[in-house]
Amino acid sequence: MKKDQQKFFIILALLLLACAVSWNFYFKMYSQQDTVSIHKFPTTIGEWSSKEIPLTSVEYAILETKNAFTRKYSTPSGKEVYLFIVYSQSNRKVSHPPEICYTGSGMTLLTKKPSQIQGPVSLEPSAPVQSIDVDSLLLEKDNFRQLAFYWFKVGDSFTPNYWKQQILIAFKSLLGKPSSSALIRVSASISNQDQKATEKELQEFSAVILPYLSKYLP
Repeated sequence: MKKDQQKFFIILALLLLACAVSWNFYFKMYSQQDTVSIHKFPTTIGEWSSKEIPLTSVEYAILETKNAFTRKYSTPSGKEVYLFIVYSQSNRKVSHPPEICYTGSGMTLLTKKPSQIQGPVSLEPSAPVQSIDVDSLLLEKDNFRQLAFYWFKVGDSFTPNYWKQQILIAFKSLLGKPSSSALIRVSASISNQDQKATEKELQEFSAVILPYLSKYLP
């Protein structure tokens, strides 16, 4: 074997070793435990108070973490919004596009389009969160229609794009920056076929919770 060929195979072997080490470093997160519990997320925010909706053991198994919750937040005037959050400091697999779960449960996805949350509002804590992009889903099952907003949080970054989320996790991990991941989803039933009113409620509630996300989902 010529020296040039030997050098080539040595370099190739080193590159493969480097890839294996990087891959292992990236996926070592699965065995780690979260030290942050998102169950401490406020149950009352402004005029919105909540009721916990327990997740099943099957749902926890699918999520691969118990660091998740579903709550129904409501106001004295009768507004109702459901908040689902799943979070992990180490497992990138916990957050995935919600339309997968919706369609798996028998709902039909009618539309998916980009939207934006204008926030934050002037509630404590007054974190300087800017408006963020989200995905808006219109869903239907029988005579029931639901509207949902969702987005991902990676460290201090927000995105509605699943693949961008995965890239951010990898990039921040390699740079040694916080790379925790979370899926935030807010949803509400459409009453009296008034989709605009439902969208307004989701916008309002999402703006209310935005300042709290950085504190309770670091």
